[in-house]
Amino acid sequence: MKALEKARADKSSVTMANPVKLTVGLEMLSEVRQGEFDGASATLGKILANIVANPGEEKYRKLRAGNAKIGALLATKGVRAILIGVGFVEHGEFLTLPNEAPAGPVQEAIDRLSTQATDRAGIGEAERLAAQRARQEQADKENEERKRMKMGIADDAAARKEPGWTAKAAGVKGGKSITTASDIGASGNSGG
Repeated sequence: MKALEKARADKSSVTMANPVKLTVGLEMLSEVRQGEFDGASATLGKILANIVANPGEEKYRKLRAGNAKIGALLATKGVRAILIGVGFVEHGEFLTLPNEAPAGPVQEAIDRLSTQATDRAGIGEAERLAAQRARQEQADKENEERKRMKMGIADDAAARKEPGWTAKAAGVKGGKSITTASDIGASGNSGG
């Protein structure tokens, strides 16, 4: 009799979804980088959607961790917690969703995953637009500096055409080359 009660207790705990695990898993998944999130959410969404669309199909309720794609998915932070949160149970190298598991948590996971993906896409778009505005502002500043420099060059060219203009470049004193230390003000006097 005790063995039967223990089996029933084990079975009921197996079919119970864990909403806390689901929430924690989704939070963990939200923290991964964008590319990793996109790949994991697409694959996880497809797995969960197959379960909802084909509730009686055993092949959609059993995931083999040894499979390369599933292994990579499970390596993503939060995915295993999401699967356990919707009712999957680990049996060796397999994660299995029992037939008695309710479909509600699976649909909730799909909805929340979809919302999270949409939110991240919106944030990504806002960041992209902000970066684009910053690049445009920088380009505008650089263009203004170019215009200022061109105007300076044009002013210099106009000044050279005026009568009596002489070069004021380094190494030139009144149109003559500097040849002595006193020409540049470097006499040997220490001032005292």
